[in-house]
Amino acid sequence: MQAIQTYTSGRDTLLLCADQCEAFGIPVPPPEWLQQSHWKQSATANSGRGQAILIDKPAQMVLRDYCRGGLVRHVSERRFIFGGLTTTRPYRELNLLNKMHQAGLPVPRGLAGRVSRYGVCYEASILMERVPHSCEVHEHLLAKPLAGQHWQQIGCLIKQLHDNQVYHHDLNIHNIMIDRDDKFWLIDFDKCAEKAGDQWKAGNLSRLNRSLNKEQGKYPGYHFTPENWDSLLSGYNQPG
Repeated sequence: MQAIQTYTSGRDTLLLCADQCEAFGIPVPPPEWLQQSHWKQSATANSGRGQAILIDKPAQMVLRDYCRGGLVRHVSERRFIFGGLTTTRPYRELNLLNKMHQAGLPVPRGLAGRVSRYGVCYEASILMERVPHSCEVHEHLLAKPLAGQHWQQIGCLIKQLHDNQVYHHDLNIHNIMIDRDDKFWLIDFDKCAEKAGDQWKAGNLSRLNRSLNKEQGKYPGYHFTPENWDSLLSGYNQPG
């Protein structure tokens, strides 16, 4: 796996995954591609969920600004303490995405990132491949059920993630995508990391179960049953 290349100009440092950009069929992103203001002036982009911009041209991409959650967002929504470039949110996420992509996990390609210094703090963004022709599994379940074999596939996917010792900090049904070929993908690896041992894996699965039960409680007719969860666990526990 090639290292992340860095280029600094003024307060901005650009993080580039040149090999992933080449494989994705785009040029090395210029600095303005990492600014939402650039895309908001273009008809080739539209707002996505959270702090994301969905880009249509020159390729299907997602640009996401990093923002704080919880009560601390009321103090500083977009700024984080700078402790070195390799500890920044986009550097860590790009590095993890590229490791997972190399391992064959169905995750988006990490393409580039931006770190902008403001004294002891920084702001940041990340540019990624957009999963083509896809929607959240949550959106699918609002409209129609998944077959038992699809729940098993989701279980197999999470087992593959865990077998590679990747802890997903926010494993919920919104962060699993299904494409038009019924292939499942995992997204949103901010604050995720490689993690040793096995003791955390059951808790990670439980987080997904709580997410499904929460959505079922919010939406009458939500297509999720205890049997679906049993199918998912069956896929997770398959040998090999």
